[in-house]
Amino acid sequence: MAQAAGVAVMTVSRALNTPEAVSPELRARIHEAVAQLGYIPDRLAGSLARGSGRVIPVLIPTLHHSVHVPTLDALHDVLDAAGYHTLLGTTEYDVAREEELVRALLGWRPDGIILSGIDHSEATLRMVGAVGVPVMELLDLSPRPLDLNVGFDHAAVGRAVARDLIERGRRRVAYAGSMTDSDPRSVRRMAAFQATLAGAGLRADLVAHRESPSSITVGGELLAELLGRWPDMDAVFMINDDLAAGALFEAQRQGIRVPQDLAICGFNDQDIAANLNPPISTVRTPRARMGRVAAEMLLSSLRGQPPAQKRVDLGFEIIHRQTT
Repeated sequence: MAQAAGVAVMTVSRALNTPEAVSPELRARIHEAVAQLGYIPDRLAGSLARGSGRVIPVLIPTLHHSVHVPTLDALHDVLDAAGYHTLLGTTEYDVAREEELVRALLGWRPDGIILSGIDHSEATLRMVGAVGVPVMELLDLSPRPLDLNVGFDHAAVGRAVARDLIERGRRRVAYAGSMTDSDPRSVRRMAAFQATLAGAGLRADLVAHRESPSSITVGGELLAELLGRWPDMDAVFMINDDLAAGALFEAQRQGIRVPQDLAICGFNDQDIAANLNPPISTVRTPRARMGRVAAEMLLSSLRGQPPAQKRVDLGFEIIHRQTT
């Protein structure tokens, strides 16, 4: 390999394992030789020799929904530029599945690990506590992080949306979503939303949910269910923008005026929310920024410079459009 690239063996090693230590011109020459020779590095052997495989597993809730793509893109961009590879796993909102994935992935001696959320099994807590690598909890905020934590307060989202709808004169306010029982972040949003309604003297039991993955179709079905049970409802907070889009389409099919008769609010501020007619009010969450900040904090820790602030709240913003 070194002979084919015309460089020293040590330079090849640095280019493959710590690429930031080698000039772009040398890296290009070495990677060209790698491609021509069909060379495949033995990552496990290398990690045993160095104590580092330059691999960071990332566990996300699901691939059924594109909401996590901006976060993953940002994580990958920052870590890849620093010479780290990401391994992706999906928990499907199941702490037992997360435990299995953590056990399997830690066996490959990763440099760090990124977990989604703050709800883990006792076995997972023991494993990540014993492994001695940086651990990032993402997408939520913990009062007692395992190590590093970047996200926003989901209960605060529920309270803020409920207060906003109440201030806009809505009095028969519903909540609808999918995976509401299995996703603890959704549970926290819904509980805070309902508590805020109840605290204002309003009904808090106007709820419809599915345990199937979210989609535009499911959003329409959920709104139809809510209207069938409470035809005088005047607002609904949907768990994400796909569901909110489905609710908007169903309201239009039924001849319900939005927002005059029914206000609809989504969550996450995906592209679909701003591009429908009328555009959907929603909660903007810092999905890409979470990925960047999490990766940068993890890299700082890996370089022996743990960030002074290990728990970062990136907040959220209610975006008022024409459906509220």
